[in-house]
Amino acid sequence: MKKALLLIPALVYVFISCSKKNDKPLRYFEVGISSQQENWRDTSFVVATSNEQLIAKISEQLKKPVAQRQIVTGELVKGNGGYNKNASHSFGWHFKEDNWALTDMSIEIYDGRAYSDLDLNPNYWFNQMKRFAPWSSYIKREISKP
Repeated sequence: MKKALLLIPALVYVFISCSKKNDKPLRYFEVGISSQQENWRDTSFVVATSNEQLIAKISEQLKKPVAQRQIVTGELVKGNGGYNKNASHSFGWHFKEDNWALTDMSIEIYDGRAYSDLDLNPNYWFNQMKRFAPWSSYIKREISKP
């Protein structure tokens, strides 16, 4: 009985610790596409993160000329996350907030267009690719939640 009584506070502590939400609010960034696009919906999309290291890296990237900025790469999640839009168009996907990064390069199979490839062929991207890394992408600017 004493062991059970000692176990209760430990379980309560674990439950509270595991159920805490991340205190850090998400910050939102518009991703631009530097190559010419036929469809306006392919020209930008929005990513979000609360990762302080990634936010610091983004701040450094924004000081550089567009041609020197890294590309975005991330794990795809269904739905727009409440923020992934380009003007009036809401995308059917977003990057998982804790699983995207900036990189110098990516393999070609992850290259694509936000609307013309991902939105128009979601089964292929969600079931086979699972990641997206458009080669001409760059962080354009920080924005308020769309």
